[in-house]
Amino acid sequence: WYGWLYPLLQDEEEEDIDNLVEIHRRRTARSSMRSGTSSSTLGSMVSIYSEAGDFGNVCVTGEIAFSLSYEHKTQTLFIHVKECRQLAYADEAKKRSNPYVKTYLLPDKSRQGKRKTTIKRNSVNPLYNELLKYEISKSLLLTRTLQFSVWHHDRFGRNTFLGEVEIPMDSWNFESQLEERLPLHGKVWPLLSLPGKQEEGGELQVWIKEAKNLMAAKSGGTSDSFVKGYLLPLRNKATKRKTPVMKKTLNPHYNHTFVYNGISPEDLQHICLELTVWDREPLSSNDFLGGVRLGVGNGMSKGQVVDWMDSTGEEVSLWQKMLQFPGSWAEGTLQLRSTMAKPGA
Repeated sequence: WYGWLYPLLQDEEEEDIDNLVEIHRRRTARSSMRSGTSSSTLGSMVSIYSEAGDFGNVCVTGEIAFSLSYEHKTQTLFIHVKECRQLAYADEAKKRSNPYVKTYLLPDKSRQGKRKTTIKRNSVNPLYNELLKYEISKSLLLTRTLQFSVWHHDRFGRNTFLGEVEIPMDSWNFESQLEERLPLHGKVWPLLSLPGKQEEGGELQVWIKEAKNLMAAKSGGTSDSFVKGYLLPLRNKATKRKTPVMKKTLNPHYNHTFVYNGISPEDLQHICLELTVWDREPLSSNDFLGGVRLGVGNGMSKGQVVDWMDSTGEEVSLWQKMLQFPGSWAEGTLQLRSTMAKPGA
């Protein structure tokens, strides 16, 4: 997970969230009285990644055929993309698709991590027989998820999504080089992913993808936002993680992973992941833009009543999904809270 340690140029002192949220509430209340706008973060979400394309207009059909092999000597993953069958028409009226296949080793969604086949024109059964390669160590490969996505190429630049499939590399049998055929499925729009590894001394990995519809904290209607994470009950440097700052946008794409090591299955019943979104203010206190807490939500930690174990709804559901399927990505879309005070308090 080499992409998650990007230090900020200037690290602020540990924030007292309650105090900062109260300061922010007063600021936004004054601002709202002047402008007549609402200070609620309703509608903001912690979010995924984006493609330059159209996701909504095609009913995904068909399958992709491929095989995988790994060469230890050169530390290279070979992806043989054979063909796709029975793809949907990107242009239903003209019964036409110009498909190509794209791959990533998630969570790396960088330009350097992208591989593509050639474009096959006017075919919903394209034959590729192309080899895509990644130079990557086996240990790192086993932490990744191979994503195939199929796209219709549009000459005007707005490509159309035709389906995808994702394969966790830690569950793949590299001894078998037999052709595999998997059905394509539609886009899942997760905003937060949690793959909990449930062995003793395992790790909690949190992939922060994007945020949508954040509050504008700066004049000009933008924010310079980042996401910060803590594992409660500890809110200190040991559990603190931060994304890079995404400047001048209300829909930032973070695509950044937090990793917490030494987490046992028992720990997950008693800790809570707190994620908060902030607008970066270099010369003053950062502005709170919203947050979530993920945990079992029972108000208890190791037999003690605690006010931070207050997860509700989708916050609890996502945590439980992670507990139920260890080693797999548990993905969810979470509404940001406008305050980190306990609901109903």
